[in-house]
Amino acid sequence: MKVSKEIVRLRLYLLCLLGDAVGLLLSFMLANWLMLGAVWGEPGKPHGIVMFAMIAPLYVLLAIQGGAYGIRMLDNVRQGVLRALLALVQASMLMLLIVYLGKIAEQLSRLTFVAGLLLSAGAVTLVRFAIARLGDRLLGEVPHLTVVILDGVVIDTAPHVLLIEAREAGLHPENHDASMAARLAAVVGMAERVVVACPLERMDDWSVALKSLSARGEIVVPEMLRFAPARVDEFASQPTIVVAGGPLQFRDRIIKRLFDFAVASIATILLSPILVAAALAVKLTSAGPILFRQPRLGLDARPFDIYKFRSMRADRTDTKAETLTARDDDRVTAVGRFLRKTSIDELPQLFNVLRGDMSIVGPRPHAAAARAGDSLYWEVDDRYWERHCIKPGMTGLAQVRGHRGATDHHQDLIDRLQSDLEYVTAWSIWRDLRIIVATIGVLVHHKAY
Repeated sequence: MKVSKEIVRLRLYLLCLLGDAVGLLLSFMLANWLMLGAVWGEPGKPHGIVMFAMIAPLYVLLAIQGGAYGIRMLDNVRQGVLRALLALVQASMLMLLIVYLGKIAEQLSRLTFVAGLLLSAGAVTLVRFAIARLGDRLLGEVPHLTVVILDGVVIDTAPHVLLIEAREAGLHPENHDASMAARLAAVVGMAERVVVACPLERMDDWSVALKSLSARGEIVVPEMLRFAPARVDEFASQPTIVVAGGPLQFRDRIIKRLFDFAVASIATILLSPILVAAALAVKLTSAGPILFRQPRLGLDARPFDIYKFRSMRADRTDTKAETLTARDDDRVTAVGRFLRKTSIDELPQLFNVLRGDMSIVGPRPHAAAARAGDSLYWEVDDRYWERHCIKPGMTGLAQVRGHRGATDHHQDLIDRLQSDLEYVTAWSIWRDLRIIVATIGVLVHHKAY
């Protein structure tokens, strides 16, 4: 039996709320018994029931606000679990703040609290997997959230959507009458999002038809692909297409800068013996400066001087990068070859990070004259400049995937660009951490020369 999305969502809310409440209660009672030897606690110490009463309301409010409940849990159980765990962590932090401000910390059994929190994390996880497993049996058939109507145009679609051929379903948007509106409503059911793919000349008709629905109506406009990623806004009451705006919000930029500064500071201190040893090796084995400076394109394509340990003979260095380093390049010194092979020559870029020119993780900075084959980088692919909307990095997604070394062919640059754009459009601090860990495994690489 089909039920509406509102009924499904209500049942999921109630079922999850009940499951989470019972799970939290049992978790803190079990923790109390394990740590204190009694379900109800011992004299002079708050028991698990009190802890449950403090954390449960906070958790429920934060879980609702964070989207840990609802119909989408059935489509993406992992996301539902992550949101529930995030709400639990936030609730525990708020509870600790209340305990501290209330000056009742000494009355709290810390072991009971920690054990109860860990057991609660397991409980809310099990609740969501159980609902996903029993969803069809308990709730009936869940309606499609997204419906795609194909009207003479075929497009690629994501999974878990309902595909409808307009002609086969008897949908004629040019008929602006009650029967068309009723037929459209019956076809899309209780979907929350209706996407139409149609020729340009039928967009006006579909725009009128979709307005009769309570669902969000969208029309695929392939012509906008050349502006992607883009969104619609307005200026002086005129519609505009926003084709650029930077991938990071202000808060994200602050987080990334603080992260970069902290990692670079710690790394500089820990790696100082290697930095000193490399500097001495360069100075004592060949004439010339210890550091090599080269103009590179950074954030907003603005030039900056990148720092490296000099690995070439001073009279043969290429400050414009007009000739990329090749394997067995006779310009490279013996010490320089070791520094390049182990990536130690890149360590002075920690000072670029501290100065704010670079990030720890990001697309690698290129010289303006660098070429892929016989073409300048931006001549190979029109998307090249998109990678400059974020600070360049000491390491990046392209590097940990093995895309480094000489760019003898156009494809060498395209491979790097694909990874760079993937990083730019899906940045997170957790991805930065994963890339840093993965970088350890590619410090010595067969393409490092």
